[in-house]
Amino acid sequence: MAAILRAGPFASSSYSFLNEQDPLIVGNFAEVSVYPVNCANYTSSSAWPWRYNDVLNKSLTTHTGCVSTPGGDSPVTSTSSSNSGLVKTATGDFSLSNSGTSNRGTTINTGLSFAYQATQSFDIKITYNGLASASGADIDTSSSIQFFDNQGGIVIDGFPSLSGSVTSTLPASTVPVFFNAFLNVDIVIEFPDDICIPNTGSANASSSLSVEFL
Repeated sequence: MAAILRAGPFASSSYSFLNEQDPLIVGNFAEVSVYPVNCANYTSSSAWPWRYNDVLNKSLTTHTGCVSTPGGDSPVTSTSSSNSGLVKTATGDFSLSNSGTSNRGTTINTGLSFAYQATQSFDIKITYNGLASASGADIDTSSSIQFFDNQGGIVIDGFPSLSGSVTSTLPASTVPVFFNAFLNVDIVIEFPDDICIPNTGSANASSSLSVEFL
């Protein structure tokens, strides 16, 4: 097997030899610009642990009541966001899952990313499952679910559920190759007839990604 000059332990699009750092939180979004560099699909090395970015962006919009305006009452909402980007270690196949609920709108964006070097191509399988549901209210037409895989430029849409899998062949490379996949579940429910009374309905979202090394 041919030798490869090891990059990393982390790399970006502009530099292949970086010290360890977590993805950055930029505004209200966890931005992935630095990737842990792995040795192909070899997850059993203690000297070169196989690592990935676990990224979560969650947004919950709450209907709190209304405010009187010259044109009539207008609904009032507040939005809270929680965003994280953590570097985790995999010792084989792994998965990520997140969920959330609110009385107006819920967005769950679950993502994973990594970089690798390899003397031979290898296959990975990404399984995605997204689900949106509502209780006590109608779903707004702006709601959506979308899966994205940068390796094949794949974008898959569906609603109120989206599930399936994508198998990708990652080519051999002496320099770091970057891979990321994201599943975004976004659900918004309609306001009640009396917009001054906080909505008692719920907008529920869940998403999960699983990685299998083939």
